[in-house]
Amino acid sequence: MKWTFCLIIILACKFLHISSSNRDPYSVLGISRSATKSEIQKAYRKLAKKYHPDVSDDPDAERKFTEVAGAYEALTKEQDQPQQQHGRQGGQRQEFYFNGQRFTFFGNRNGFRQKEPHKDSPILTVKRFEQEVLPDSYLSIHLVKVTSRWCFLCMEYDRAWPDVMKHFKPYGMKFWELPYDSSNMKQKISVYETPSFLIILSGRVYHFTLSLTLSNLESFILSKVQSILVMDQVDDRKVDTFVGDFTDYKAKLLFVSRSFSFPQAMAAYKFKDYYKYGFTSSIDESTKNILNILPSPSRMGVIIFKEVYPAISKKDNVETIEQLFQILESEKQLILPKISSPKTFNEICSLAADLPCVIFVFDKKEEYRTTRSLIQTGELQFKRNMQFSFLYRDAQFEFIESFFPPYPLSNVLVLKRTSSTHAHMSWLPRWDLTQVSILYQNLREGVAKLGGERVKLGTITNEHAPSLLDNFMEFISFSAESIIGQIHVISLNTWLSVISIITLFCVTFLINNDPEEAQRRQEQRNGHQQQSAEQQTFQQNTPNFIDLPELTSASAHKLLPADKSQITLMVIGDLKGGGAVPLPVRVVSVKLKELSRGGRQTVVYVSHDKYETWLLRFAELAGCRLILGSAIAVNFNKKYFNFFTPINTCSDSSLANLQNRVTLWFERLCEGSLPRFSHPDMEYPS
Repeated sequence: MKWTFCLIIILACKFLHISSSNRDPYSVLGISRSATKSEIQKAYRKLAKKYHPDVSDDPDAERKFTEVAGAYEALTKEQDQPQQQHGRQGGQRQEFYFNGQRFTFFGNRNGFRQKEPHKDSPILTVKRFEQEVLPDSYLSIHLVKVTSRWCFLCMEYDRAWPDVMKHFKPYGMKFWELPYDSSNMKQKISVYETPSFLIILSGRVYHFTLSLTLSNLESFILSKVQSILVMDQVDDRKVDTFVGDFTDYKAKLLFVSRSFSFPQAMAAYKFKDYYKYGFTSSIDESTKNILNILPSPSRMGVIIFKEVYPAISKKDNVETIEQLFQILESEKQLILPKISSPKTFNEICSLAADLPCVIFVFDKKEEYRTTRSLIQTGELQFKRNMQFSFLYRDAQFEFIESFFPPYPLSNVLVLKRTSSTHAHMSWLPRWDLTQVSILYQNLREGVAKLGGERVKLGTITNEHAPSLLDNFMEFISFSAESIIGQIHVISLNTWLSVISIITLFCVTFLINNDPEEAQRRQEQRNGHQQQSAEQQTFQQNTPNFIDLPELTSASAHKLLPADKSQITLMVIGDLKGGGAVPLPVRVVSVKLKELSRGGRQTVVYVSHDKYETWLLRFAELAGCRLILGSAIAVNFNKKYFNFFTPINTCSDSSLANLQNRVTLWFERLCEGSLPRFSHPDMEYPS
């Protein structure tokens, strides 16, 4: 009997769990099945405000809030399915303004799909960023998606993410996801807004702020790659100078096409350590001699120059990224490559190739030039059953000393690797760089002796490693970029406004007699008069005294309770200082008081002069400037806050626009969709 009762209890709990998880989304939101999209959204917002865990006293609020969100997402996906077919044919432009920022999405253009798990984009952590992403960013480009679970707009980025990865994966790019809510990475790489995309290349983090389309992403990445590669424009007059300079020990590659394309940029970035790049226009009259090198008149291809000129590698009709990668991989080494790092040594004297590696040991650069001249004239021709290379004795002294040479003055070393650390070796008699036939005879004898002596390989010095001064300058540059990146976009727009005013003054001083300029000045005066009239109307329609309690060290325990989840709205500005209240403080205070009427939010004001140090901590964590009229929504129980600034970065700086932004900020605050800033050391003002 007892076991039967336990079985009934277990089955009942199982049934209740299944029934609760599969509830009808229409009944969860309390709407009919014929409800429109706006009615669904309205019902969701109402229930989200009611059951939000931060404002609701219901002990089961978190479960109900999750259930409401799941029902809303299910109904939204259901209604969006017929629109996706339309979006593939053209898409719909959607713009969203919040806090002076404009977000633009293009529906389901480019075939964006619904959100799904992404195994190819792991979570980006500080450890992975420092140990994996930054070192690898010099070889591959990394794309990071930053989203938040409290952000409605992030759903558009989640839908686009699978197609973004599918589009860029053939180019060798790597992908990561950064959860804004639970990661401390956002402060390390200066991310203060969601949703957003980050591009990481050559040890730098670039913020993508354009509208979310594949073409915009390609253009943004292309511009950054071009700035790193420093592409030369090469025509018939410059080709000899471009080809003849091998002081960097890199092969010379010319892209031939109408314009520098995105696949060409991706291939060039991947092999930038092996090539110096140039670009030749296929529609320019000054490049006709270069174009004649290509086998067919398609005017789309690559031309690769090594030490031997005009003996070149030429490939025509190269359009796909796979073709480019294959060509650049097979042609990346010079005829006589230089061993300058452990990486180049492992590529040239490869263990897998199982070929003798002939290394010329030069003491002066003149010896290298003489050897290269012999190669260009054809006197010195290398055999395919050997791999030839060179190095400078002073640069790789430790490596050379590890072979305890019987010929201290020998300049030709033959190796055959047996493992990653050991090799058979043989020194040849010194070659005087003129007797090529004697070199060939010594090579045959040296290769025959390779089976005997086996030595441990010395350390190869990385000649491309930055010096102490380079590391210091790199640190200064990175620190400066980090500081600039943490400055909020408002500061940038403030400086742009100052520069615009100075420019306007200079132009007015220089062309004050221009009729068109006079008309523009008159229109500007009319705009200022209209704004002044708007301010007077607002002041006349609002009371002279704004009744808000002041947050002080004495009233903080009451206004910022730590024993329950209550959101307190703090307006920065003094309402009782005896002087005129600044207009942003007046507008934000009046609007927030009106919006919070009948709600659970308490609106207070904080004196900027009295508690500046305490308030600056909030501004620092939010990445914003502390100005009069800013608003801070604080949850002292859970130690997080949201920040609103009255400065507008759009062209519309009217009071009506400020009121609309305050209203929108308040609504998103009640929904819980704003990105939260953590304040672990939150204390009462003192």
